[in-house]
Amino acid sequence: MKKHRLLLYDRLGRHMRPISLLLLIILLAIGVYDQFAAVLGDNWYWLWMAAGFVLLLWFYYAILLRRGAIQVHPNYLKLQGALLGVKVSYGRFHSATSARLEQHYPYQSLTNREKDLLEPLYGQTCLFIELRSYPPRLKNWRFWFPRFLLGTNRPGIICVVDDWMALSRDIEAARVVWQQKHDKRGGGEARSLAARVLDEEIEFH
Repeated sequence: MKKHRLLLYDRLGRHMRPISLLLLIILLAIGVYDQFAAVLGDNWYWLWMAAGFVLLLWFYYAILLRRGAIQVHPNYLKLQGALLGVKVSYGRFHSATSARLEQHYPYQSLTNREKDLLEPLYGQTCLFIELRSYPPRLKNWRFWFPRFLLGTNRPGIICVVDDWMALSRDIEAARVVWQQKHDKRGGGEARSLAARVLDEEIEFH
């Protein structure tokens, strides 16, 4: 398995880690001060509940977002998010071509917050993996993934990674081996339906 980190997740983490950490420090400082001055009275537990929630946010942005990656496996590609991952069979692939984020999300259409977050990525060439269709799990779970990972004009995954050409080579090498293995099982239209069923089953394991 070869792993290519998704820079969108890296940007999200860099953007939100300092904010969540600062907020956590402020809440903890108020909590410590309250131990001596009792300024919160009976409402002290709300502060610690808020601190616990912010701690979870910090853990998400500082630790879990580091999982965001495209993983190239022998039988499938895996879009790994912070919490969930989705397998995409190579049977769903249509093409993999160089692209830019602005081809799917024009810069002027972004909100000011999105511009601040994504501006460094707009100058980079990325890899667009066009799919014949989205796997059912990606359709159902797409709200678990940032929308900027998915194409707008055609179904596909927008991969802004450190080296899009290396990702393209890894995918192509895996697809060649995958295709050779499938061809050996029997080619042509006679097995096309069975092959599609098998490919879709891969995505549910």
